[in-house]
Amino acid sequence: MLIATKYEEIYPPEIKDFVYITDKAYTEEEVLEMEVNVLHTLDFNFTIPSIIKFIDRFIKVLDLDEKT
Repeated sequence: MLIATKYEEIYPPEIKDFVYITDKAYTEEEVLEMEVNVLHTLDFNFTIPSIIKFIDRFIKVLDLDEKT
């Protein structure tokens, strides 16, 4: 979730917020360690957020043809 919020949000929540919502099941260090593990597993290979995702979704919702 931390990676996703950094990807999507202008102001992502702080790590302490994730510790709080997990009722302190994880420490800040564990949250950061898992983030590092996920990023290394993905080899830091993910898309860059852009308007194209919104446009793709908008086209699907409106059921527009390719020409439009």
